[in-house]
Amino acid sequence: MQAVILAAGLGTRLRPVIGKEIPKVMVDYNGKPLLQHTIEILKNKGIENILLVVHHKKELIRDYFGDGKKFDVNIDYAYQENPKGGTADAVRYAKDKIKEDEFLLVYGDNIFDATAIDRILKEQAVHDGIIALKKMEDVSKFGVVEVEADKVKRIVEKPETFVSNLVLTGLFILPSSIFSFIEKLKPSKRNEYELTDAIQMLIDNGYNFGFIIVEGFWTDPRDAKELELAKQFISGNL
Repeated sequence: MQAVILAAGLGTRLRPVIGKEIPKVMVDYNGKPLLQHTIEILKNKGIENILLVVHHKKELIRDYFGDGKKFDVNIDYAYQENPKGGTADAVRYAKDKIKEDEFLLVYGDNIFDATAIDRILKEQAVHDGIIALKKMEDVSKFGVVEVEADKVKRIVEKPETFVSNLVLTGLFILPSSIFSFIEKLKPSKRNEYELTDAIQMLIDNGYNFGFIIVEGFWTDPRDAKELELAKQFISGNL
């Protein structure tokens, strides 16, 4: 399976901690950039064809990873030259590089237990798409998912009222047909092109999306405290 890693973000929330010169995916975790840890997880799970969607400081990322040979993987790049805002816009740039009917999508700035990859790959055969979720007490900062039995029913981006305690973790298996739905998107209330809206369109059109619940560590570092927890996890001290 081909993997797409979103590595184009500005890391705005973490700029007070990491500064403007280092992309969030290149922050050092235990002697390696975060993006390298993610690539090594994928490689160890047998996923060796990796597409990086890049924008901010793209030269720094490409200079470090090159074609991936030194990491025993094959790395290609999609350049988000004119960002419109939102995750769906970043994913859109991968369209011409996807060679299979489905692909693994990973948000490059998230940190997760490697077992999540095993579980999401195991579920792929019985659903059109899979979303990895995490149970959280405070869901106000995340995309939240409502499920029914073994299927995803509804996705709400940062809901104002309670939907569920299951949040998106930035790990998906998506059908390549999602690109045609991304092209139909209009900006959300946040004036962004939301990947969650495209997935909801798929569901509304009869696509069967399953889910897994991540039981191990997961975080999307947004401040110094969360960043330190992530570093402790990667170093094996958490």
